[in-house]
Parts: sequence; C-alpha cells; structure tokens
Amino acid sequence: MAISLNTLGRTLLAQLYEIVTGGDASVPPSPHNFVSWCMPGIPFAPEDFAFAVKGMGGGATAEEEKLLLNQAFSFSQIVDFIPDATGTYNNNMQETVWRTSEARMSHLYSEILRFSKVVTHELSNEEKAKLEKFRNFLRTTKKVKNLITDEETTLTVDGPVLQAYNEKMQAYITAALVYNNKRVTAQSATGVEGKAAVLDWANNAKLYRLQVKAAEDAWTSGGYRNEIDQINAYINQVTMRDMMLWKQHLLENFDNAKVSGLGPGQEFLYTTLIPGNFANSTGWTEFSYNHEQVSSSSHTESNSWSVGGGVNFGLWSAGGSAHGESQNYSSDFSVSSFKIGFSLSQIVISRPWFYPEFFMNRGWMLRKGEGWMYDDMPSDGQKPPKGNFIAYPTTILFAKNIVIDSADFRSHYDEYSRSVGGSASVGWGPFRVRGSYAHAESGRNYNSEGSGSALRVPGMQIIGFVNHVIGKMPNPLPDLKEEDFH
Repeated sequence: MAISLNTLGRTLLAQLYEIVTGGDASVPPSPHNFVSWCMPGIPFAPEDFAFAVKGMGGGATAEEEKLLLNQAFSFSQIVDFIPDATGTYNNNMQETVWRTSEARMSHLYSEILRFSKVVTHELSNEEKAKLEKFRNFLRTTKKVKNLITDEETTLTVDGPVLQAYNEKMQAYITAALVYNNKRVTAQSATGVEGKAAVLDWANNAKLYRLQVKAAEDAWTSGGYRNEIDQINAYINQVTMRDMMLWKQHLLENFDNAKVSGLGPGQEFLYTTLIPGNFANSTGWTEFSYNHEQVSSSSHTESNSWSVGGGVNFGLWSAGGSAHGESQNYSSDFSVSSFKIGFSLSQIVISRPWFYPEFFMNRGWMLRKGEGWMYDDMPSDGQKPPKGNFIAYPTTILFAKNIVIDSADFRSHYDEYSRSVGGSASVGWGPFRVRGSYAHAESGRNYNSEGSGSALRVPGMQIIGFVNHVIGKMPNPLPDLKEEDFH
C-alpha cells in the first residue's frame, strides 16, 4: 500500500511526541509542556560540545580556551529563544513547528526582573539567613581565569546540590524515554517484524517500569529531589512577604553569568547541557518506525492546544541556490515501503542565571510605562497562551545515526536534490538529510550516504525542543494592595 510522505511524517511525529512526553501511569504526560519540532534540524558534531564537558576555563591552552569560548557562545545563542505559540499544531496535540519570537529569552527575563514591582515586608534575620543558605545550595559563583588575558571573572554556576538534582533528573528522563519507546513500539507493531516488539513488551515491561522507578528513586535519594522542592517552596513562601532581597540576588546572579566572547559585542549568558558528555555517552534510545505502523499507530490526544490546521511533511530545501520547481517538494508523493531508524536522546538545558521560580511567585507585578514598555504582559495564561514570554525550552531532542530505508523515498530525494542544486540543504520533516553548517570556528559539509535503497545521514542533529508553559505572569495574590509593591 502506497503512503504519502505527509502521512508518514505526521504519524512519525505522533509516535515521537508520545515517547518524549509520556502517556501512561508510570510516565504521565505533563499538561504544561509542548514540543517544537525543528524544520530543518540543526546539525552538530560531538566536538561542538567540548565546552559542556570541560567547562569554562577548562582549556589546556589559549587556543583551546578560545575554541571553548566560541562553542559556548554559539550554543547560548541557539537556545536563547522564546517559543512562538502561534505556530501550526498537529494531531490535536501540543506540538508546533520550531519558530521563535523576535525577543531573546535572556533579554525579556532581565526586563522582568529589573522592572518588576515586588512585595516588601521586612523579614527577620533568621529568615534572611535561611534564604541565603538555600540560595547557595541552588547557585554559586566561581572564579574563572582567562588564559588569554589572565583576568579573573566571576561566573554563576549551578551549585553541587542542583547539579546532582539535574544529573539524576537526566537519568530519569533517559529511563522514561526507553520505557515509552518500548511501549509505543509494541502498541504500533505490525507484521513479522513487529512480533519481537510485542513479545519484548509482554515479557519485559515490568523491568522497564522498574528502571523508571529506580531512576526516580535515585533522583529522590541521591538527587535531592524533595529537598530542592522544599527549598523552592520555602523561598516562594517567604519571599511572598518580602521579595526585595531575593530579586536583588537574582539580578546579581544574572549579571555574574555574563561572559565576554571574542567577537565584537559577543557578551552572552553562560548556558550548558547536562550531562556535558551526552554526545558520546551510552544514554541514547534506539527508535525505529516503518510504513506498516501508520494504520495501527495510536496516540493520546489532547485538545487543550488545538488551533486547527496542519503541517505538510514533504521534502524541503533551505539556503543555497534552489531553482526549478518550488523549494517545497510535494508532500503527496507516495512510497510503497519505508523504514527509518535512529538514536534519540533528550538532554537538559542548564541556565545557572535563570530562575523560573520567580515566575511562580505571586508577590510581584509589572506596571506598563514604569520600565515595562510592551503592549502585553509576559503571559495571559490562556490556552494557547498570549504574551511575549509564554514558555521557555527545558530540554533538547537530539537524533543521530539516522537511516532511511526506502527505494521510493531515495528516488524522490535524488530527484529533488538535483532540482534544488548542490548547495541547498535538503530534509524531510525535522531531519536534515544534506547540507552544510558551522558552529564556533568549524564549518562542515555533509551528505547522506546511499547504499541500495537506504540513506544514511551522518552526525547528529537537534530535531526539536520540549518547552515548559509558564502560566499567567505576573499573577499577584488578590489580597495584595498597590501600596505593597515597590
């Protein structure tokens, strides 16, 4: 049975969505998250993340330190965005094409901190001391020596407790990905090839569930999960009465996280990934999908974000000197046989300068004209939300070792590649199959490698982001008066 590229793409992303976001009692989905799929994918090489492994100041030579600095700058710019909620959603689920608003996340966060009016009621010395103790658990500062200028700068980083929290959370996410992948694969399995997946789930589901529980328990026992939650709850409770000291502390951490790059105007806020060595680690989930699963696939749907419309999943091109027919290849082209396989990993973004806890607090407000010069408040909390800071990316979806096995698909790909010219990037759905890219000081070209009916895509790439919806912001307590805010 022939199936269109569009139908294949929609069902593929439906499966990926359920794997990433959860969907049963062991890994329940979060109503506060949504996925932005990249079209095109953003390619990377493992060495592009050396800065995340070694950290700032970890270079052995000035040359290596300059490379780490450039890598950190490049990555910080890629994830410094606010998701655009006006994109097109598919499958009645909380999904959209990756599209960013015009403002940078770091800039608007700074604006909110600097121009917010906060509740001020004097705290006791004991409460102030406890707040300072808890803050130091979450974030701390360290001295970093510049190998080029010998100048020492202060950098805000995650504290040891928060580092342990994030590392254990990442292990839990990895276990949950494996569990969801096994479950979804068994649910959509067909034919002789699908028999192993069904038997695997029937016999080993309990073991996969135990891995999730063990990772969750390790997050609680060794990752300070409850302690971090209690710390945040205490900070939230106390600072509802006097937020001035907390706000000042957040501004200091924000300013201390600024790093100067080597190029003109390249000041950026240090951002990294956890774990830093993810590109070469074993924590990747194997994913496969074929055309026979299209009719049998099932997925949990939510209408909370549905705004109608849809996305066409045809072949596309970007950049270069595309010519001939339209740059968007018809999504109606069909394939009679199709299989795709790749490794998937969901990695946590770490921003030591960013405190989303502030958004949850109900002891602050913004007044238009008093520093806040935007038409809208950050978020109205509706579904879908409206505002200029409705969500922020929390994790990145990476794919690598992509193999597409389909004689029809390869034929369409070869024909389309010739029509757009050799310098244009070519892709399908969130996957970039051919193109060029540059990060830091390195530029690379890559082409998929053909063998028979198969296309093998080199390297790894970002195919999407998981974003957290903030809710109404600001949202001060109703019993607070205007005169309480300063």
